[in-house]
Amino acid sequence: REAAGKKMEVKNIFDERSGLIGAPKRSRNHRLSFLVEFCIGAVVMLGLIFCYRGIFASEQNSLSLGLARVTSAPLTRTSVSPFVEPSTRNIMWVPEAKLRKRDRQGEKRRIYNKAIKSAVKTRTKKALRSIEEAKKEGISAEGDLQQTDKLMSEAYKEIDKAISKGVMKKNTGARQKSRIATWRKKLLIESGVYTPVETA
Repeated sequence: REAAGKKMEVKNIFDERSGLIGAPKRSRNHRLSFLVEFCIGAVVMLGLIFCYRGIFASEQNSLSLGLARVTSAPLTRTSVSPFVEPSTRNIMWVPEAKLRKRDRQGEKRRIYNKAIKSAVKTRTKKALRSIEEAKKEGISAEGDLQQTDKLMSEAYKEIDKAISKGVMKKNTGARQKSRIATWRKKLLIESGVYTPVETA
C-alpha cells in the first residue's frame, strides 16, 4: 500500500509539472469565454445590420421626394447594397450626382440670365437718361437726338437678345421698347418738332 501511495504521489507530481491536471477546467473555461465572445459579436453585428438598413431606408425616402424613379438602372457597387432585399434591387433611384449637376447648371444659368437682365436695365436707363438730358438742354430738330437714337438702338438690341434667349418674355420686351419710344415722342411733341396727326 505504501508503495502504491508513493506511486500515486509521484504520478500527481509529474502530472502537475506536465500540465495535465487542471486541463479540463481550463478547456471548459476557454469554451465558455469563446461562446460569450461569439454571442457578443453576433449581437453587435445584428445591431449594425439593422442600423445600416434603417439609414439606407431613410435615404431612399428622402431621395424619393426629388428623384425620378428608374426601373432599369445597372447594378453597380454604389447603387446596390448587399442588405437590400432581392425583390427591390431592380428598383433603383437616380444618384445624388445628377442633383448636384442640376444645381451647378441652374446656378450657371442664373448668373447668365442675371447678366442679360442687367444689360437690358443699363441700356434702358442710359437711353431714358439721354432723353431727359436732351429735354433739359432743349432741341430744335430731330437731328439733335442722334446720340439718343444710338442709345435707343443699343437698348432695343439688348431687349431683343433677352427675348431670343428666353430671359424676357416677348410682351415684356415690347413694353420696354414702347416705354423708350414714348419718352422720345413726348420730347419731340413738347419741343414742337413733331406734331401728331389727329385722326377724325
